[in-house]
Amino acid sequence: MKRRWFIPAAVLAAIALALGACGGDDDGGGTEAGDGSITVFSLWGGSEQEAFQKVLDQFTKDTGIETKYESARDFLPVIRTRLAAGNPPDVAVIPRPGVVAELARDDALIPLEDMGLDPDAINENYSDTWTSLATVDDTVYGVVAKANSKSTIWYKPSSFQENGFEIPTTWDALLDITQQYDQKLTGNKAPWAVGAQGRDNSWTLTDWFENIYARQAGSDNYTKLFNGDLPFNDQTVKDALTEMVKIINDKYVAGGIDTALGITFVDGIGRVFSKNPVAEMYMEGGFVGGIALGDVNPDLKPGEDIDFFPWPTIDEANGNPLVGGGDVASAFVNNEDNKKLIEYLSTPEAGRIWVSTGAIASPNEGVSDDAYPNDLVAKEADQLKNAESFLFDGSDLLPGTLGQDFGTLLQQIIKNPGNMDSLLDDYQAEAENAFAAR
Repeated sequence: MKRRWFIPAAVLAAIALALGACGGDDDGGGTEAGDGSITVFSLWGGSEQEAFQKVLDQFTKDTGIETKYESARDFLPVIRTRLAAGNPPDVAVIPRPGVVAELARDDALIPLEDMGLDPDAINENYSDTWTSLATVDDTVYGVVAKANSKSTIWYKPSSFQENGFEIPTTWDALLDITQQYDQKLTGNKAPWAVGAQGRDNSWTLTDWFENIYARQAGSDNYTKLFNGDLPFNDQTVKDALTEMVKIINDKYVAGGIDTALGITFVDGIGRVFSKNPVAEMYMEGGFVGGIALGDVNPDLKPGEDIDFFPWPTIDEANGNPLVGGGDVASAFVNNEDNKKLIEYLSTPEAGRIWVSTGAIASPNEGVSDDAYPNDLVAKEADQLKNAESFLFDGSDLLPGTLGQDFGTLLQQIIKNPGNMDSLLDDYQAEAENAFAAR
């Protein structure tokens, strides 16, 4: 049965009155003027929020329209609660295209055309790969404001040099480096750190799985799995998880699995790149560099103390697809102020400000390579532009809460790998209901 939000009749009436008040302007496809202030909601904090604030500050400087940024790591339940209360943000930067689709189909988002914006013009600097993330049932609901590669493994070049390690190009070579580190490290140190605390950080485990699965099972099976056409208890899933726990286990993760499940992804970065590290490698997206330099240890020297290498090949027949993500800026309220912000976020000018902070790579083709402040983000941007094939973050494509529940499933599996079969069976039953309700 399709899951719906249950909203009291009084709230529905208030929303209807508010929506009616938004219609009566002859300019911009029925948008009203706005009040000179915009609330913008997303999930970023720390250096990521600071970087985005620079973009918003320039928007205010250019237009005179004030912005108020609000954030919550548990984006989906918070946005649902606000919608049910008739208190949506004006604009949100939505972290999952699956959530974009859900909100669009519940009529919570404003199509670009209804705001008086030309989707083709707005997206002229974006490839189909990115515009598809903001498109639901042939209607465009926003613009991809930022992008990132998830196929990056972070390491310390100086440590690799000291140990005589070459950048691994195969999974077996990465496992070999892991084993050698384990033999050489002393005390409480370990080859890897993982931060996967609670539902809000469980996505780090889904990124591990997705990179392994794409390279082992292939892009076609990856697409089928996350489209609901291949069951999650399929043998290919079990094979990928078997590979995953060859690294994510008590032996190779600093502090063991209990520690990994007890710390955030930023804390995990700190266990590798702080001034008192206990691990040597960390697997997460291209945004790790900006967080490490901005929040963890500003004294890091890119290329010496911190760098990344691409995810290695597992099966040559499946190549080396890039797994990546993107965040969609969409409006919940139709007015001229919000229209201007959505339009601004699609411009190369906004992209250049954002990437200049070192926090993100931009999918906007109008942002040139010289806009990036260091080799780390420039290298990630190059990886995004030149990938032999691109696969969007699978868990982000799943409907409803299925994506977060997938992270919870993986938490249970790395804790108790022996329960894998029964856990996957239970999750597949949940997935069937979620896809049927889509």
